[in-house]
Amino acid sequence: MIDKIDIKNFKSIAQASMTLGRVNLFIGANGSGKSNILEAVGMAAAIRNKEVALDSLVQRGVRIARPELMTNSFFGQSSSKLIRISFYEGETMASYDIERLKSSDIYAPWKVSEMSFHQEEENLKNLQEMIFRYAIYSPDIDALRGLTSGATLYPLGLHGEGLDVLLGQLPKEELGIIKDTVKRFVSWVDDMTFDFEGMYKFQGYKLGRSKSDLYFRDSFMQKKNNLFSAENANEGVLVLLFYLALLVSKSTPKFFAIDNIDTALNPRLCRYLMKVIGKLAAQYDKQLLITTHNPAILDGITLNGDGTHLFIVERSDEGDTRINELKIKPATERRMKLSEMWMNGLIGGIPEEF
Repeated sequence: MIDKIDIKNFKSIAQASMTLGRVNLFIGANGSGKSNILEAVGMAAAIRNKEVALDSLVQRGVRIARPELMTNSFFGQSSSKLIRISFYEGETMASYDIERLKSSDIYAPWKVSEMSFHQEEENLKNLQEMIFRYAIYSPDIDALRGLTSGATLYPLGLHGEGLDVLLGQLPKEELGIIKDTVKRFVSWVDDMTFDFEGMYKFQGYKLGRSKSDLYFRDSFMQKKNNLFSAENANEGVLVLLFYLALLVSKSTPKFFAIDNIDTALNPRLCRYLMKVIGKLAAQYDKQLLITTHNPAILDGITLNGDGTHLFIVERSDEGDTRINELKIKPATERRMKLSEMWMNGLIGGIPEEF
């Protein structure tokens, strides 16, 4: 598991250091730089043969801009061409200096000008494998319903492409854990099934637009008439399946990010989802970076109690992104939930303009 990440000169991040846990949650106002944190890691993950090509960045979920906009350009300060991302796991360290070759050519690859390593080869190999398999996932409902394709990452696309195939290939025990979790959180789900032979399609259970072979049975409907496709499923259950598949599958990365985890989820479901994520991440040896705008997410975590770290992300007066870990709740006159503290401005990470 990665213990620490240092970031220098990436987008709005001048210099930042984070000590990580197993689940790492980032909150802050819109535009504070939360996604930039995830993308800085993606920059290192996209390194191939001492270069960072455009398609490699896209495959990791990094938003592409002109090279000169990928580094700091704060008013009144000189601009550097060099980005440095460093990772630490115990005594093992891997550090990458990534330099833009052309300021204005968006298609020009980035060059890795220097790589520094410490520790024995086997430990370094494990650390690098975690880094290079990292990706930023963000659910898209059409992709989860099988209405769009074009995934560049396997077995599960960044937006949920291929979810049905991954679920269908899971061992019985892992699929059972996912099914039980979904049934507990979504009352109408009686069962999930797959139609890889196309039998249900030709019986008229979907119009043919969706490429997904995932089907559900509704516990409130008559058994003879309770089957429907992912194309007609509600958003929340598909997003929930997406996250559970990422956590449980041995084929997905050990280290990954979820941007805006609260997408399409009810606040109470958000809270309990975080509890499940903490348990499954430990059980299946996963490490996550997560951003959110939903206060309910905070009520599903225990600071320093389950390996979850909470970071407040804000912009300074100069415009650079600052990352501060909240280790204990601030003292208040009455007991308050973390969500309430966030909404009342007691821990920061909210807009101050209004």
